Amino acid sequence: MSRYHPLQGNFSVGPTLYIDTEARASDLLETAVHRLKAARNLLNSVTCLCIKNAEGHDLEHFANAAHMLIQDGCDALDVLGWKLEKAVR
Repeated sequence: MSRYHPLQGNFSVGPTLYIDTEARASDLLETAVHRLKAARNLLNSVTCLCIKNAEGHDLEHFANAAHMLIQDGCDALDVLGWKLEKAVR
């Protein structure tokens, strides 16, 4: 496994954002939790919106932001899982 694993949420032609696979397990968990909680809070705000007053692209913007945060969190959890599997071997 290479030291830097590209995030799946990269939208450029080539990967630009990476996770350090040698980061401490606690740092990977903290990163994942922070992003997943931010996405949860963002989506909670969406549930409080009055859809009648939402602009045309408001919900799309919320969904895109939540998706990126959740994907980053899942990527960090993936790397954490690989790290834990490696430690068990």
